[in-house]
Amino acid sequence: MPRRSRLLEGIALLLIAVSALLFQRSATIPWFEARAADGRHLQVSPIGITDFGLGTTGTAPTECRWWPKLGNEELCAVAPDGASPMAWLRRTYPIVVIALWTSVLALFLNALRIPRQAPSAGVVVTMILPALSILALWSVASGANRALVVLDRLTLQPVSTGFGTMVATTVFTATAGLLLVLSRR
Repeated sequence: MPRRSRLLEGIALLLIAVSALLFQRSATIPWFEARAADGRHLQVSPIGITDFGLGTTGTAPTECRWWPKLGNEELCAVAPDGASPMAWLRRTYPIVVIALWTSVLALFLNALRIPRQAPSAGVVVTMILPALSILALWSVASGANRALVVLDRLTLQPVSTGFGTMVATTVFTATAGLLLVLSRR
């Protein structure tokens, strides 16, 4: 039985470590993209939006960032009823960074078993990670096209490198939490 517990815990620790790397990677890469009627290619990430222009006509790409705030302000123009969705969109980056550091904390709590009196603390912290992932995904998916004028009436498509990474991280952290619970039985 102890061998099974150690194996489950080892797999969980590996999943948490991979999740920390994926959180770090997904903090700045595009999660969604859209094509405007005029042919422009737009990408939304937790830190801003990039307009790659028309591509073949030599239009220079422009970007607007909200973490830190800089770039083309027209691209970041908030829609008339977009204040609340924009607030959620701006929260995505801090949520991902909090998830990154929470996963590092979970790794240490579970690997080093600190504090020794409450080994369940590592499991509880690990179980917070899928909730943070889902919250970050919801923050972008629920309101990006309502937050910005430039995305109004556009269909956003998930980008596998960003959105897909966060979905994988959600699954990994939920699995890690389950494995930790099973290893402690």
